[in-house]
Amino acid sequence: MKISRHGSKRIKERVGLPKRAHLRHIQSVLNHGNIVTKKTSDGFKMIYNGFLYIFALSNTYEPILVTTYEKPKECIKSSDFRK
Repeated sequence: MKISRHGSKRIKERVGLPKRAHLRHIQSVLNHGNIVTKKTSDGFKMIYNGFLYIFALSNTYEPILVTTYEKPKECIKSSDFRK
C-alpha cells in the first residue's frame, strides 16, 4: 500500500494526523472501512470514520491512496458515490 503526495497532504489537512501515522491509518481504513464502489482496474472508494477515501490500483494491484474527502453533513447512501 502506498500514499500519494496529494493523499498525504489531504490526510494531514482533513483528518488531522501527523505524517508518521498515515500508513497505520490507511491500514485501518483498508481493514475496517466500508467499500463504496466495486474494485475495478481503476480503483475503488471506501468510507471510514466519516471520511471518503479514494484509492487507485497500481500495476501490481496494490492500493494507492489518491485523496480524502469529508463526508457531507446530510446522510448519504453508498450508491451516491458510484459512477
